[in-house]
Amino acid sequence: MSDPDVAIPAGMQVNEYRRGVRGWILYDWANSGFATTITAAVLPVYYSQVAGAGLGSAATATAIWSAGLSIAFLVSASLAPLLGTISDIRRSKKRFLAFFCGLGVVSTALLVLVQSGDWLLASILFVLGRIGFTTANTFYDAILPHVARQADRHRVSSQGYAAGYLGGGLLLGIDLLLIWALPGNWGERLAFLSVALWWALFSIPLFRWVPEPRTATAPLARGVSALRLSFGRLGATFKDMRRYRELFKGLLAILLYADGIGTLIGLAAIYGAELGFGAAELLLALLLVQFAAIPYSLIFGRLPDPAEKRRPFFLAFILFNAIALPMLGIGGSRLLTSSNVGTIPGAGVILAGILLIQGLGLALAWLLGPRLLSAPARRMDAKGGILLALSIYTLIAAWGYFLHSVIEFWCLAWLVAVVQGGTQALSRSLFSSLAPASKSGEFFGLFGVMEKFAAILGPLLFSLAALLLGSSRPAVLSVIVFFVAGGLILRRVDVAAGMRVAQAEDAQQHEALHGRIGETGDGWQT
Repeated sequence: MSDPDVAIPAGMQVNEYRRGVRGWILYDWANSGFATTITAAVLPVYYSQVAGAGLGSAATATAIWSAGLSIAFLVSASLAPLLGTISDIRRSKKRFLAFFCGLGVVSTALLVLVQSGDWLLASILFVLGRIGFTTANTFYDAILPHVARQADRHRVSSQGYAAGYLGGGLLLGIDLLLIWALPGNWGERLAFLSVALWWALFSIPLFRWVPEPRTATAPLARGVSALRLSFGRLGATFKDMRRYRELFKGLLAILLYADGIGTLIGLAAIYGAELGFGAAELLLALLLVQFAAIPYSLIFGRLPDPAEKRRPFFLAFILFNAIALPMLGIGGSRLLTSSNVGTIPGAGVILAGILLIQGLGLALAWLLGPRLLSAPARRMDAKGGILLALSIYTLIAAWGYFLHSVIEFWCLAWLVAVVQGGTQALSRSLFSSLAPASKSGEFFGLFGVMEKFAAILGPLLFSLAALLLGSSRPAVLSVIVFFVAGGLILRRVDVAAGMRVAQAEDAQQHEALHGRIGETGDGWQT
């Protein structure tokens, strides 16, 4: 994380600072089991085959499941900006995080009670768990500007995503072993309980080690409603959009390209199934992305750091993967057939080939990166890192159109892993630089709404294109629109100007509070 030689704010020890950062990162490890086991891999199948057994058809179960997702989305999207603003006013980010974390943990634990035909109970618990998971993340993200200094945020954010991939992947692996080893439905039910216990246990360091973020907002006067004041502040923010012009441009860019990313992630399994890939292959690819994304998330977190001497090496390694993985996939598809790679041994052959390519890439990047890419690496900032990732995502979508073999699907999945965590991590840390720390709850609430809307537009465009064109292949190309449009808007974001506005807003808030003038804009006390 931070360099030990970097100055830590007065009144805080280096170990105390690092402990707070570790506690924040561990929460990503803690809650990612919900994303993998509950949302993606185990509960959807259990809901369709077991809990929804009395609904008459799998289609009915899928429809009710989708309706639950929509309800959870609408509630979370409605709560995030308002509660985020209240958390700024009341100095209660950790309390809101604790409440919604607790809601998610308890709801997930109670899924152990769901048996055959209990679709209503399962639906209620999943909706409550999803609301807890999503809304808690709003406050978790809003704490980032207060737990990490500006110089450390990109790396800390990426370390959080890397920890999330590792924690979620490990727990999913444990849960799959439970399902395989235990009779009846006990494996699935204990898997749900394990998610709750994992989430609760590894959340403890955040609540113990991270202090409640300071606020730059004056205490509420007697008789003033926090709810009314929150509505007033949100209204004032939207009226003053010109002042936060760069921030809102960044939000719009994130809405667009996150839409494309979410579409690729959400529809990858069903697209692979449509192309004829088996369930085992798709599940292995999911696990592959989960673990392969860890080192690349960390690499992207270091790209914008001027003090990082290995930036040319990291940049060369990413570019090598963008070239070598498609070559391996397309070339391998001509040598191998679906019959000899659609098995566990065949998957091992593919993975060995990918790892061999990674070793070659590391060697070439170490030798040639400093010679060829020193100048572009020095100019690389967070915005540049995101634009690089969006360029690779555009390549991924185009490749998806031509995809026809298992080895291509695996190489494509690995290339997604190269950019997925880094894009999300840099987006979060870049946004934290554009938003005033004194209003981090409010603005991360808006950030959360944008992310949730990203779950609608992309799949809608994909489904319309698939219906009109009669195939998902050309529909994959439609996702490129989101990457190109988001990238073009992001290029126009003046990050330096946006940061100046955020710092000026924090300074103005502090000047209004004569007793707190010694507190700086990123939440530290001077």
